[in-house]
Amino acid sequence: MKSRPTQFKFLFRAAALAVAICGTSASAQPFASPPSWMPMTMLMASFDSGALRLSVADPAIVPVLNLAPLGTYDPAQPWGVLNGTEYSRRLGWDDMNRSNPDPATHILNRIQTTYGAGASLWIDCLSRSTGLECYLAVGQYGTNSPNAYSGIFGTAGSSTKWQWDGMMDHNTYAVDQGLTSPGQFFSATYRLYVGDSLGNEILNPDLSSASTIESWTWQAVPEPTTLGLALLGLAGLAVARGNKTKS
Repeated sequence: MKSRPTQFKFLFRAAALAVAICGTSASAQPFASPPSWMPMTMLMASFDSGALRLSVADPAIVPVLNLAPLGTYDPAQPWGVLNGTEYSRRLGWDDMNRSNPDPATHILNRIQTTYGAGASLWIDCLSRSTGLECYLAVGQYGTNSPNAYSGIFGTAGSSTKWQWDGMMDHNTYAVDQGLTSPGQFFSATYRLYVGDSLGNEILNPDLSSASTIESWTWQAVPEPTTLGLALLGLAGLAVARGNKTKS
């Protein structure tokens, strides 16, 4: 039967070995793939051609941001901007009638039928929490655009206005980990409106606006994972192993 000092020595050696192995395997592993839009929550936009009004069906979901420690993504790739952030792609814009086989019902076609072929859909970021950034991410892994992970909605000096194509889009929202505290909330307010090719608003015949206002909210990771907790788990496994050996 092992003495107690020997058992504790075994625990510390096991923990140290596990940390060393984890560190070695982490450095040997390739960088993570660009983040997917799954799980997704769609904010469905529609246009009432009778009332000449845009609207958005909001499920009022508050996504929890994901941790991306330094070294998670290849810094040479556009999505490397997410290293050292907490981020989310869950919330996305979509057309309420996108799955309708009749293209005349699709939101951008309805807008152009009503306001002319040059009309577009625009989203303007009216306000956002300090530190909340947004990056263009088209497609499941956000890489279907030559400008993937360029700043939008005011990020990196970009315009606060973004021309939306009426398709399903899940851009990436991120906050530097140095600016977050556990469970902190971040929000942004957007205005969806009809505009020309330059983003100038096109008003209704009575000079009213077809626009609608939408606010989104995200929450920082409630509690950070610590090395201490990981070592505690390893120590517990070692104790169980030691007890099994004694028996």
